[in-house]
Amino acid sequence: MDASDCQGCCYGNIETEASNRDMIEKHDTVYCQEFQQHTQSKDPVSPDHLKHSVPDDNLTRLSNMNICIGDEVHSANEPMPHQYWSLATFPPELILVIFSYLDARFTLRVLACVCKLFHSLLSSESSWKTRFGKRWPRRNNREDYDFVSSWKRICVQQEDLDKFWHDPTSSLDFYQLKDQHFAPVDTVHIMNSANLCISGARDRAVGVWSLSALADPLEEGYAKKSFKQSLDGHRGWVWCLGSDPTGAPRVCSGSWDGNIKLWDLQGQSAEMTTISAHKAAVLCLSWEQDMLISGSYDRTIVMWDLRAGNSIGSLKNHSKPVLCLTVDDRFIISGSEDKTLSVYDRRAAQVYKSVKLKTPVFSLCQSSTCGYNYLRVGGRDGRLHMLDTTADRFEELTPSIELGQESNGKISGICHYGGAVVACSTDKSIKVLEPSRVLSVIHTFDCHTGEVTAVNSGGSVLASCSSDLTIGIWRPKSLRPVAII
Repeated sequence: MDASDCQGCCYGNIETEASNRDMIEKHDTVYCQEFQQHTQSKDPVSPDHLKHSVPDDNLTRLSNMNICIGDEVHSANEPMPHQYWSLATFPPELILVIFSYLDARFTLRVLACVCKLFHSLLSSESSWKTRFGKRWPRRNNREDYDFVSSWKRICVQQEDLDKFWHDPTSSLDFYQLKDQHFAPVDTVHIMNSANLCISGARDRAVGVWSLSALADPLEEGYAKKSFKQSLDGHRGWVWCLGSDPTGAPRVCSGSWDGNIKLWDLQGQSAEMTTISAHKAAVLCLSWEQDMLISGSYDRTIVMWDLRAGNSIGSLKNHSKPVLCLTVDDRFIISGSEDKTLSVYDRRAAQVYKSVKLKTPVFSLCQSSTCGYNYLRVGGRDGRLHMLDTTADRFEELTPSIELGQESNGKISGICHYGGAVVACSTDKSIKVLEPSRVLSVIHTFDCHTGEVTAVNSGGSVLASCSSDLTIGIWRPKSLRPVAII
């Protein structure tokens, strides 16, 4: 999973150290010279000097901030002796305290580029670790310390997470897409910059839904208005979906008929080609650049070159059906009914590691892009297992987490959305979890009357599907299409 998937609609990229240095050099003539001039002349460095780049809410915090000098307390709006006006003369600890009142993303993107002093102070991971502990003491779990990839990223993520999930009932629109599939819906996929939703069901059809047609959830008939077309061609249940990673309107579907079909949503004839790479049901797949990687009930994983139109490799790392997989530039990670997790090294062309678990693996979700080096594994017993992926270790962390005390339903799907981890279960529930190691349920969605079979996110949209023949769509109300009069 790439960074854009875990970022969702509220999680922006954070500049790396190298890019920060480049930005400093680029803006030295604008920021640093102005800062030095005010320092040398002992003129005030006030929020007005940064007004062209500082959001209004951060300006308000700066202007309302009190500054202590000796026994006196001065407001940022009150005149002060000139010798105290240079922010650069403040102790570094005090500067960091002042910055702690501002948004983490703004601090990294703007203040770190004002001058080399600010950049140096904000480059330290230890200062962000301290900020995290003071801002979120209840979430400051030492169990997570060894698995943190970036304290900067975690601070930004936690602020966005708090804003996004503050009141999801009032901030998110919920749509229920129905009346098109006449059998349980087993898979759902968001694509095309969150403008399209693709569904696959046991009626052997692939449904295409336009999310840009969804406006007011109280409007009658919005589901019928949103439905675009049904792609028919499979002779078995449609069990998994994928889309072109370049953003082109192309979809692939895997079915119990053993075939993978590619569909062009803009072509006159939607079906492009059929790939018969397996001898049994296709249960999971991933579209990576010009390659399709699929797992099957026949216990194999096949890599298919879309340019040449032929198989370039087949893996048999499991003794039972391959139920799920996740792929990145380095590894193909697959889970199976045989209770093992296989990590295949694509560069070395060999199995890197095999992890034995206590349950069959039904879902996978890699969390390194969310600040923690975790691989989450959903099991049949309703428990969430976590593996440490730091330095490619892939070691299971104990104990595993039970999502529901009264449920034994399998965890059928896991994804990232709004900076959090979303897990669904056959007990009909969808739970939103913090991305750290210790279990903390932020929110629970209760919208399906049947087993929740999958969840998927893309951009600003979260989607779920269920055996009750419906698809659930969540989207921020701020992203409703503007009505054209």
